[in-house]
Amino acid sequence: MFSKKKPKKLDLGPVEDYLAAKPKSLDIGPPALPIVAKPTHDTRPFDREAYWRSLGPKAWQILQQRRLRTILDCDQICEFDRYLQVLHQQAPDFRDEIFIGIDPETHRPILVPRFVFERHSYILGGSGSGKTTHALAQILLQLSEAYTDQRGDLKKPPPILIIDMKQNGDRFLRALASQLASDRNQELRFYSNDPEYVSMVFDPLYSLRTIKYPLKLLETLLKAFSMIYPEGYGSDFFTAEQRLTFMRILYDQKPTSMKQLIGFIRKATRGQSAESKDARGLYAALAALEYAMHVHTDGSPIDPEQRVDFDRFFDRGEVMYVHLDSRALSLLSRDIGKLMLFSLLETASQRERHGRKVQCFVAIDEFHRLAARNIVEMLEDARSAGLGFIIAHQSSSSLKTRDADLYGSLFENCSFKQCLTLEDARVIELFRMISGRSKEYRASESTTTSKSNTSTRSEGVSESESFGHAGASMSVLGDDTLYEEPRWGNTVATSKTEGTSTGESKSQTKSLSEEMVCSLVPEVVTLVNHIPLLSLVHIKGTSGLSHTDTGGVPVLVQGMFPFMEKRFREMIGAPWPHKNVSQEEYYLDHRPKLEASQIRRAELGISPSTPLPTAKKEQDESPLGTDLPESDGELRQLKNQLRVMASRLSAQMLEEPARAVDLARRFQISIGKLIAVAADAGIVVKAGGDMLTPHQVNAIKFQIAKAGKDA
Repeated sequence: MFSKKKPKKLDLGPVEDYLAAKPKSLDIGPPALPIVAKPTHDTRPFDREAYWRSLGPKAWQILQQRRLRTILDCDQICEFDRYLQVLHQQAPDFRDEIFIGIDPETHRPILVPRFVFERHSYILGGSGSGKTTHALAQILLQLSEAYTDQRGDLKKPPPILIIDMKQNGDRFLRALASQLASDRNQELRFYSNDPEYVSMVFDPLYSLRTIKYPLKLLETLLKAFSMIYPEGYGSDFFTAEQRLTFMRILYDQKPTSMKQLIGFIRKATRGQSAESKDARGLYAALAALEYAMHVHTDGSPIDPEQRVDFDRFFDRGEVMYVHLDSRALSLLSRDIGKLMLFSLLETASQRERHGRKVQCFVAIDEFHRLAARNIVEMLEDARSAGLGFIIAHQSSSSLKTRDADLYGSLFENCSFKQCLTLEDARVIELFRMISGRSKEYRASESTTTSKSNTSTRSEGVSESESFGHAGASMSVLGDDTLYEEPRWGNTVATSKTEGTSTGESKSQTKSLSEEMVCSLVPEVVTLVNHIPLLSLVHIKGTSGLSHTDTGGVPVLVQGMFPFMEKRFREMIGAPWPHKNVSQEEYYLDHRPKLEASQIRRAELGISPSTPLPTAKKEQDESPLGTDLPESDGELRQLKNQLRVMASRLSAQMLEEPARAVDLARRFQISIGKLIAVAADAGIVVKAGGDMLTPHQVNAIKFQIAKAGKDA
């Protein structure tokens, strides 16, 4: 047992003696001032954000190995915006690329050159996979912004057209479009074929006004309504009949509005006196436009700012959102959607032909509800005209139409493909084909060990017995006597043997084999379908042109949402501009108009087959008369008289309202000259965007004509 150690008393005597020998060493002096030492390091709070911004190009090198959310706080600013900030701080050549996500293993950012999206892109994903809120949104956000390219040229924000084919529309997508327009200090251009939304109006013939050649207008409209059937017995006949009827109407009747065109087609294909009954499908295809809300067909003047105008769309770099209710109004939505796309392509082609090409991007959500053979074929011509399509839908099987499977053509025409779900065997097989094969090295090693232990033991006993006689001689009293003596023998032998043997052997084999296997393994498909926002992306045509070249093979990309959750909730809850429409309004302007002869017969109570009584001409009758011409010659004479009268009255006819910039383009003069001409007419025009009244337009038109005569 241990006892407690006694403390030893420290003797301070020698120390006290030493200090006493030193004079003044123990004197108490005045109080010393505090010593302020300069800190050896910066004591200010560390600003991680400022330090990260100061890294400049080094930040990009760090992101090659680490994910950004492990470096900076992403609770207030979403991680997607953080990555965009880094790219914007880099050299201008990074601005030529679009950020789509990161490598799930190395966390390296994946970039796609902008020109890839000019060659069309395709997004496939099931419901709830994030194809709209993630994939489509992040592409549109970056394509819509202005930037400086590698040559130092400032690129203006391109025009953006978004077509939404959902029944009630996608609130998130429309809120995104509103944000894109707001970033440009513009108002969103909104069109919907749903009459309960406040919308612009669409005039098909006005949108195709750049087509002067009647035959070209004819084929454009036939394509837009899918009236050019596949070649074959029977279908060729109806295509030719519709073309012939349409051609006669355009050349002979010269309709100036869609309403007139539909009326002429109805007269030519319907009723007992119809000449082209085999083309009656033409009227069936166009008739609904005459009754549709937000479709302008009568050619009457309307506010230019409330009309869909693709020439203005290109000039101003607008953002336009088109909502087409493809559930409740599926047939009408397809017709209007295709008419808009063909009008857009025609306008872009005309601008490209005259050296005014502007790159534009068209995003179509739920594309399968609009898909047709001629729409997919449009992609081949759209790229050269400056139209880049971004197509999104849910399933490849929905692209099968009655006469064609459009998925293959769509897959081939898109340079960027992104799949957020992989469940269709055909899609997986296509990706397997373009994935190619890669070398796979398989190493195998085997070790064999054997042990043996043997023990043997043997024991034996042997016994033998022998009996015999042996002869012997004996001498008794001098006589030799021979006698035999019996003998016995017995032998016993014992043997015992023991043995033990032990053996052990060990062998080891190593082998290395090389095999070419498909790069897209089933495990990748499982990961894409399981992990949110993980997608398989294929980018073609970027060899040596991207900072993150993928080598032309599909790669896994981990995406991220471009908005914080709070902002996302606000976007999906944003209301659309709504209006109340009474049932009577649906019929008020769209009732079928009866011909004068039908009204007259109803008043007289006679049958349609009975000819009308001819009214006697009055003395004060107009020179042109009231009877209809009976021959083509009289009809041509009447038309000539009307043209002469119209030319005489054109000076007194009011023009429709117009902006100064549109008026300058119409008369092919500069804005400055237009302002000067307006001043001569007593009209004050301050800027090109000023809206001029019909009387002001007439006065400026008269002043320009006068100046031309004086010159």
